[in-house]
Amino acid sequence: MNVFDGLLGYEKLMLICGFILFVFALAAITVMIVQRRDFKMAMGLIVFAIVLMGFPGIQAVKFSQDTVELDRIRTQPQAPADPAQKQQAEQALANLEQRATGNPQLQAQVSDGYRAIGEVDKAYRLAQSVLHEKPSAQVQATLVPVLTAKLNQVQAGAPIAAPAVPVASAGSAMAATPAPAATGTASSAPPAAPADKQREIAAIASQLQGTGAPLPAASHAALAKAYVVLGQPQRAQANVDAARRIDPNIRINAAVLRAARTGGNP
Repeated sequence: MNVFDGLLGYEKLMLICGFILFVFALAAITVMIVQRRDFKMAMGLIVFAIVLMGFPGIQAVKFSQDTVELDRIRTQPQAPADPAQKQQAEQALANLEQRATGNPQLQAQVSDGYRAIGEVDKAYRLAQSVLHEKPSAQVQATLVPVLTAKLNQVQAGAPIAAPAVPVASAGSAMAATPAPAATGTASSAPPAAPADKQREIAAIASQLQGTGAPLPAASHAALAKAYVVLGQPQRAQANVDAARRIDPNIRINAAVLRAARTGGNP
């Protein structure tokens, strides 16, 4: 880690000024000792320099502790059930987020931390700001769990039925309004998802696939449902197959499997 990692601008300035003042005071004391002069004032400068360096040093230690806590938060299997524990984790993440400006990798990790404690909306907002800067492949890979969680959240409860007119490709993040059913034709299929929800699903699916990172089985399963909702059963089936290749035991909604296999007609 760099000595300036996690420090705000004024804290970096304090650290630099404190170090310079410390070196100057030390040199002054050496000269005064050689010349047999009183060096009490120079000792005062030493103390002041240590104070200047001490505050940023404390913040750097706290930052290091928070990064360790971040790693623990991200690896926990589920969001904490204890409100106090969740609040503590959220505070650590907020502190890191404040100090992560200009560090896309740390911002992505903090975003994933919010996802891990169940704050999916907050995680996604931070992820969007990171993606807007066109980050490296490693940073985008870190955001895959966040985008997957957001995609699952948005399409939770969405009807698993393809619209009569397929929406535009997820890469364009646009969706067409579903065409009405033919007059006089009864259908037991649930209505298609509203157009605004389809657009949101298409946008997140595009972001997820746009990371270019190898996706885990859970992400392919989320994309499979997304493409069913968007009326693209072939792409849905491709993601079902990809999910099963990665994890043969993965559980995928039976309605999604049926819709992908039959082209959206249950």
